[in-house]
Amino acid sequence: MRAITVKQPWAYLICSGKKDIENRTWYNMFRGRVLIHASAKPVKMINPNNVFTYQQWESFSTEEQVQLICSGTSFKPLQNSSIIGSVEIVDCVVNHESIWAEKSELVIGENKVCQPQTIYNWVLDNPIMFPEPIPAKGKLSFWDYPGILAEPEEKDGPLFCHCQLPVKEQSQVSACIDQYRCNYCGGIWYK
Repeated sequence: MRAITVKQPWAYLICSGKKDIENRTWYNMFRGRVLIHASAKPVKMINPNNVFTYQQWESFSTEEQVQLICSGTSFKPLQNSSIIGSVEIVDCVVNHESIWAEKSELVIGENKVCQPQTIYNWVLDNPIMFPEPIPAKGKLSFWDYPGILAEPEEKDGPLFCHCQLPVKEQSQVSACIDQYRCNYCGGIWYK
């Protein structure tokens, strides 16, 4: 399955559903589910004002703010060097209205100011945070992680998905009406 490496705390925020945009300097034609790999080196969180905008910081609960500031300490550290979840890339645009979107064109007063390079906003949806991280070494750009396949099992097939991970139904699957979704790859299990 395709994977992309993202620094912490952005990887955590994407998989927890808080961050709905990933900003990159290159256009992405791929649409579909990708694994989110937390890079080995996180962003240094010395001062949240250097990492988050005011609007982004205020969107967090007090508990989330403490988690983000103290993540480098013994307080529930964020995982690094591992695949922590997955998300669907549903679009790639410029100047999305999300608070997480970096703008290529800013309006200051009556003047438009353009960034020296276009920033593409990858629109993300349907995040999944894995119950347990999967240790892995990341790479630049998209890369393939061989331990999880993207295609879900057929409806009449046996009860398993393509994760190729040990199947532990209690922790690996979430119920959703008449189907069950794998917490790792998003694949559908039918009962």
